[in-house]
Amino acid sequence: MADQAMSVVWIGAGTATSITRIRTALGADTIRGDLVALSNADWFNKWEGDLLINSSPSPASAQYPALQQVALFVFQCADGTTAQLRLPAPQVGIMLADQVTVDATMITTLIGDCIGNLQSPTGSLATAYLSGRLNAT
Repeated sequence: MADQAMSVVWIGAGTATSITRIRTALGADTIRGDLVALSNADWFNKWEGDLLINSSPSPASAQYPALQQVALFVFQCADGTTAQLRLPAPQVGIMLADQVTVDATMITTLIGDCIGNLQSPTGSLATAYLSGRLNAT
């Protein structure tokens, strides 16, 4: 099993930046693509090997535009540990009515791409989605 890590620099509507790290077994491009589709921010650059730069990012100014507002997704892993995935500036449409709890039915593609690929710090693979919640960093 391969062990890879992708770092993604995000840019928000106010040009602030933030960075996330995604550890995977098979590569993080599909997970990164899922996150971009669920975020008001856009990726600015990423690296998982060669550095790639998005020369025309297009972040959205919306309800959660700030990069300090993060949806934290938690996945159960095979060895009992958890893997966490951060989504800066989440779209309000992925939240339940309380606007704090993530509605799992709105992120099914992300969940599917994480199961069997996303890894915990121990290298164990994600086996189930546990929760998602809005946090301010």
